[in-house]
Amino acid sequence: MKIAFIGGRNIHKLGGIENYMYNLATELVKRGYEPIVFCESDRNGTEWVNGFQVVHQKSLNSKFWNKPILGLKAIVRILRYDKTVNILHFNAGGPAYFAWIARMFGRITIYQGHGIEWRRTKWKWYQRLIMRLTNAYVVLLCTKYATAVSEEQTEMLNRLYHKKCVTIPTAVNVPVCSVESAVLQKYGLENNDYFLFLGRLVQDKNPDYLIRAYIQSGIIDKKLVIAGSNDADPAYVRQLKEMAQEYENIIFTGAVYGVDKEKLLESCFAFCIPSTIEGLAITLLEAMSYGKICIASDILANKEGLGENGLWVKAEDEESLCRAMKYVCEHYSELKKSGILNQNRVRTHFTWDKIAGKYELFIKSLK
Repeated sequence: MKIAFIGGRNIHKLGGIENYMYNLATELVKRGYEPIVFCESDRNGTEWVNGFQVVHQKSLNSKFWNKPILGLKAIVRILRYDKTVNILHFNAGGPAYFAWIARMFGRITIYQGHGIEWRRTKWKWYQRLIMRLTNAYVVLLCTKYATAVSEEQTEMLNRLYHKKCVTIPTAVNVPVCSVESAVLQKYGLENNDYFLFLGRLVQDKNPDYLIRAYIQSGIIDKKLVIAGSNDADPAYVRQLKEMAQEYENIIFTGAVYGVDKEKLLESCFAFCIPSTIEGLAITLLEAMSYGKICIASDILANKEGLGENGLWVKAEDEESLCRAMKYVCEHYSELKKSGILNQNRVRTHFTWDKIAGKYELFIKSLK
C-alpha cells in the first residue's frame, strides 16, 4: 500500500510535522508499506531516505497560498504520475485545501490536526477567524477521515464537526546512548548547568515570560538556553534578545537539529515548555525520553504528554515560572524521580513503533 504524506517543511531539518512524517514513514517501511513524503523546500526534486521517497517542492513567496498550492501540486503529481497511491495524508489544514480533488478521483483522504491553529496568539483576530473557517472547510468537505495528535484536538473535532476523529499521537525514539556534539563547548555550557527552552520563537510558546522569570529568579548557578529561531518574525526575536542583552547567562543558540539538539536535551538541568497552546509537542516527549524534569504550563496537551509528572506552571505567568525554576534548584534530588517516570511513560505510550501500530490499525479500517 502506498501512502502520501503531504505538508511540512524540509525533511532534513526536523520540526514537529517533519519529525512526524519522517519517523512514521520510516516505521511504515519496516511494515511493508510504501510511503511518499512531500515537503516544502528551497528546490524541486526527489530523493530516497530510509527506504521511502521524498519529493521536494519549492516553496512560494506567499504566506497564505504557499501551503495550499504545494498541496495541490502534490495531488496533481499523484493523480497524474502515480495512480497506485491509495491514501493521501494531509498534515494540518493548509496543504489539504484542495484535497476534495483527490476525493473526486476515489482516493482516501486524511486530515491530521497538529494543533488548534486559530488559538495561536501570533495571529490577528481576523486571521484566526479565517483559519477557523478554513479548518471547518477542510475537515467537513475536503477530507473523508480525520486524525489528531492529542485527545484535546480529537474531542474538539468530534464536538465541532460531528465527525469521527482518531487520536494518533506524536512520538520519539528513546535514546540508547550518549551523543557526540561540540554544541556545549560552542556556547560555554556544561552538563546539568542550564534550563532549556527548545522550539520556535513565537509568542504562544512564551519564551519572553521564561526570560523574565529567569531574570526575576536571581538564579546564578544555572544558565538559560533559548534554542530556536523564527525567520517569519525577526522583530519578536530581536525583542527577546534585547530583553536578555544584559545577562550573559541567557544564551541564544538559534535553531538546532540532529546531534546538537540531542546533546542539548541530554545535558540540560531541566526542560521548560511554558506554552499557551501546543499540539502534543515532540520536544516535550524528547525531553521526557532523556529522563528530564519538565517545567510545563498546565495546558491539556502538556498534561496528556506528562501525565502526573510535570512541574506545573500557569501559562503566561512569570511569577509561577520563577517559583518553579527556584523549586527545581532547591529540590533537584527529589525531583529526579519524576524524570525517570517521564522516560518510562515515553517507553510505554510514545515510541514510534507503537504509534506506527496504531496508524496501521487505523488505515486498515478505512474504505
